[in-house]
Amino acid sequence: MDKLLSSKTILITGGTGRLGQAFVRKALAAGARVYFTYFQQAGEARTLAQLGAEGFQLDLADRPAMDRFAEMFKSQVPALDVFIHNAAVSRDGMIQNMSEDDWNYVLNVNLKAPYYLTKELLPVILPLRQPKGAGKRGSPRKIFMVVSRMGLSGGYGASLYAAAKGGLIGLAKSLAAELGKRNILVNAINPGFMESRMTEKVPQEVRERCLQESCLASFSNPEEVAEFIVYLCSDQMTQVTGQVLHFESRRN
Repeated sequence: MDKLLSSKTILITGGTGRLGQAFVRKALAAGARVYFTYFQQAGEARTLAQLGAEGFQLDLADRPAMDRFAEMFKSQVPALDVFIHNAAVSRDGMIQNMSEDDWNYVLNVNLKAPYYLTKELLPVILPLRQPKGAGKRGSPRKIFMVVSRMGLSGGYGASLYAAAKGGLIGLAKSLAAELGKRNILVNAINPGFMESRMTEKVPQEVRERCLQESCLASFSNPEEVAEFIVYLCSDQMTQVTGQVLHFESRRN
């Protein structure tokens, strides 16, 4: 992947999670200029900054904070090649025990923030219009939504998380239709049941069931998923849009 992302400018939310950190490191090594957001992991953010990335502390449930971030980012970054919506939270539980506050918080972070930040940063994502008769279009800009198998199949006690990720899939497919003529590709990425801070909290019986459902009988490796995303960000992929790209294989 040496310099596969040379000249690319990338923004990823949730840059201090397992997948986020792996992607930031690999994207930097591939030659990209990388920006990331984080919420609480200040130590991890400093480590990534020492490697050459630039981090911004941001609460994705705070609308005024997102307004300030969007204005600041647009003033500093004239063009954004790739925007990856990776940040996510969960509040698992049965519907009868779920509070409206939990519902609103998870939807705000997992679904509303990707909608709002995409809308606000669209001026720096949109490629410059080519003059008529200029010939072949340049490299496409790209937007990725990191989703989950829950968004496709649901899950016991995970209706809130599934609803948010399902909505994100619908958002990706709709934006692909809206923005394709502007040379912007929009896809969802399902990393599978991946080792992360979030899945570490999953009950053991659920983890065992997920292993049984996997053809490989293993969890997704964040490092390999990050390499896959680096490839998708590169100019090796220029004609795929409106898809859910799966990094897993299930028996059913």
